[in-house]
Amino acid sequence: MAEIGEPFAFCGRIVEAYYSNPELDTVAIMWSDGEKNREYYVVVDEEDDQFKALLKEFDYDSIDECTRKKHEIHRQQFRDAFNNYARENDLYTQQEEHQASLDILFDFDPENDKHKEGLFKLKLKIFDQDVVQKSKATKKKTSIRKSETPLEAIVVYKSFLK
Repeated sequence: MAEIGEPFAFCGRIVEAYYSNPELDTVAIMWSDGEKNREYYVVVDEEDDQFKALLKEFDYDSIDECTRKKHEIHRQQFRDAFNNYARENDLYTQQEEHQASLDILFDFDPENDKHKEGLFKLKLKIFDQDVVQKSKATKKKTSIRKSETPLEAIVVYKSFLK
């Protein structure tokens, strides 16, 4: 049996080969000794006997494809971990609430109960602002109360900020 340092130790036993660094100058070779998989690194050097032996079984396209697959597996693991974290911490609910708050501004539907409730909450929030509470502009305050859309309420609120 060939020793790991010998040029053809992995011949006929390669499981996968992929670039192991961003510079693409080193290839990790996963090879089987018949009992378990082992990892070995080879420098990308077309003059090196070990690299030449690798290329006979695993060409550049195969190395590229294996590298892409390995990276996609890691990206998917990251996405899964992120999604699990987001679900466990109710971040999706917060994102949905944020999207709903934008919908009420741009797609306000006076028949939609959630939109009506959102308009009511917006008006309360406007009246909680110091600039509105301290103001004696009763007509503007009445305009906020009577506003029929969030944009109308915001436009009147803006007039308090001048």
